[in-house]
Amino acid sequence: MTHPLAHLHNQSEFLAAGLMSGTSMDGVDAAIVGMDADPEAPCVVLRGFVTVPYPEALRDPLSDLAFGQQATAQEIAELHTAVAVAFAGAFHEACRHAGVDAARVDFIGCHGQTVAHAPPGPGAGAIAGTLQLGPPTMVAALTGVTTVGDFRSGDVALGGQGAPLSPLPDFLLRRSREHSRAILNIGGIANATILPRDCRREDVVAFDTGPGNMVLDGLYRALYPGKGAHDPGGESAARGNPSPELLEELLAHPYFSAPPPKSAGHREFGPPFAWGLRSRAQALGLSRDDTLATAAALTVESAARALAAARPEELFVTGGGAHNAAILSGLARALEAADVRPIDALGIPGDAKEAVDFALLARETVLGRPNVLPRVTGAARALVLGAIALGGPR
Repeated sequence: MTHPLAHLHNQSEFLAAGLMSGTSMDGVDAAIVGMDADPEAPCVVLRGFVTVPYPEALRDPLSDLAFGQQATAQEIAELHTAVAVAFAGAFHEACRHAGVDAARVDFIGCHGQTVAHAPPGPGAGAIAGTLQLGPPTMVAALTGVTTVGDFRSGDVALGGQGAPLSPLPDFLLRRSREHSRAILNIGGIANATILPRDCRREDVVAFDTGPGNMVLDGLYRALYPGKGAHDPGGESAARGNPSPELLEELLAHPYFSAPPPKSAGHREFGPPFAWGLRSRAQALGLSRDDTLATAAALTVESAARALAAARPEELFVTGGGAHNAAILSGLARALEAADVRPIDALGIPGDAKEAVDFALLARETVLGRPNVLPRVTGAARALVLGAIALGGPR
């Protein structure tokens, strides 16, 4: 019997999709990507990209679940399905935007929605675990396209952090022969990939540096109720002045001094951390904007300290934080020896970066090639991450 993925192993070019939603839980990023099969220097072309916001009826219970609110098994099962429906809908919207027939897409890389991430390390329970809602089997059924999902679990099973997953795509697509580079993704959590000049896979260093937008967004919603989900462009934070005293207190959090491999999430920098920051800011008499400025400075300073030893010549910033003026200007000051730019300068819009990365990770899965750097995650060995759910007959 012919293997159902045999046709992909014989192809030199693919049309793929990447679907991603981060810890901010605001919606689904969906990219349609053309790529070849080159294992070391792939050519990747973005054909189309959309962001489809979650409806409020989905976003709110997802946030409640991630932030530790109790939910029944039935409620979690219903969210599992609702996320898959949202991801499938985003896929079809991206196809329409790109002018691509969905039936022509070879495979989808679907990260799902992380609602719990408890890898090995300080503060972990007796058993590590990670949970992404939106199973690939459902996405494959709803789209008719072979779907790869559940990328983190295998790495966690082998003692790894299950994160970050972007360093391999960063290595394949963004390393330089001439310059040392760092890629700083500021989503809900900030993570950095350090790419020394003309590096090999074993030279890559990557880890979560600390909070990205997670603390900022939570504080903004609390301090400016009814004004939106986040501080537009970082305007409020840019008006404020960070408190040096509070910033140093925050940087004493044990996560920042822990050596890599390490990853972070709601457990370290969720609502309890944000509310503690707000309470301390109130005790110090900080204004709302000064409080936000201090939170932005925490994102900047924790990232800058994490990158200091590497001394990158170029720093490319991506994620929602790349739109925050307070964060970008702070990074430029803190890393004055580096050329700090949005990652768009490398050819793919920053907002599409992670979705493109998951399309590339899925390519490695369907071709049976290891798609994680164990030195980065701390797993016992490299393996092929991701569960494959077959779509319709081709």
